[in-house]
Amino acid sequence: MKGMINENITEMLNLRPLDEVLKEKGVEIDQPPAEPMPDEVQEAVSTLRDMSAKLAMVEGTDHSDAMDDLHSEIIQHARDLMAYGFNIDHPRARGIFEIAASLYGHAITTKNSKRDAQLKAMKLSLDKKRVELEEQRTHHALGMADTQVGDDGTILVEDRNELLRRLKLSRS
Repeated sequence: MKGMINENITEMLNLRPLDEVLKEKGVEIDQPPAEPMPDEVQEAVSTLRDMSAKLAMVEGTDHSDAMDDLHSEIIQHARDLMAYGFNIDHPRARGIFEIAASLYGHAITTKNSKRDAQLKAMKLSLDKKRVELEEQRTHHALGMADTQVGDDGTILVEDRNELLRRLKLSRS
């Protein structure tokens, strides 16, 4: 059970497994042999995994994977319908081909949905960076930033108190 919790945490935080990190660092850990879990615990673990997978689908965390799965399934059904349409008489085949064409349209929609979600995520990260830059500029404008001195001794960024101190020194 403890191993499953660690697996879920590493999945949620998108971390590499501890064993890989320790191997890279050259640290070796002796692991005790795994004890077989009772049937009740194994059943509970499998149920929990199924429920967490379904929850991830509902929450939209696996949107990209879900759209890929849906796209491949739709394409397969459309291909099956096309094959069926070629093997029946012409008057009835028209309806089958129309349904297959609409399925191909839905496949395109799933890919577009995936791309839209990726673009929205990229836009959010860019907006976050923009906000961080604006905060830095605001801190500099309000005099909350530390003074930075260039190579030639010029002050690049300074706060109000530093400016007043320099003015007093120049008048003395």
